[in-house]
Amino acid sequence: MFNFIFETIIWCLAVYGIICLIENIYQNYTYKKIRKNVKLILAVKNAEEGIENYVKELKFGKNFFNNLVVIDLNSEDNTVNILKELEKETLNMKILNEEEGKKYLNHLTI
Repeated sequence: MFNFIFETIIWCLAVYGIICLIENIYQNYTYKKIRKNVKLILAVKNAEEGIENYVKELKFGKNFFNNLVVIDLNSEDNTVNILKELEKETLNMKILNEEEGKKYLNHLTI
């Protein structure tokens, strides 16, 4: 009797594991197709203290987007220089000034 209960539990866990694996594969496949066109647009002004950590967290975290557009709103500190250094390290990152950002946002379609 104990053997039957043990085998039933093992089979239930195995079936549950297979279902979870199939669901995970399906979600990864679906998200990869969606992620190709997802962009994160970030507007910053005078953010030199935290911008580096924020962009690095976005880059290395498990995020849904694969393109980062940073619009600088006429920062008076070292934000732009920090962003330019990060742009060298980060693929798919674009830095725009305020005027370029306005043009970029006007051309986006919803």
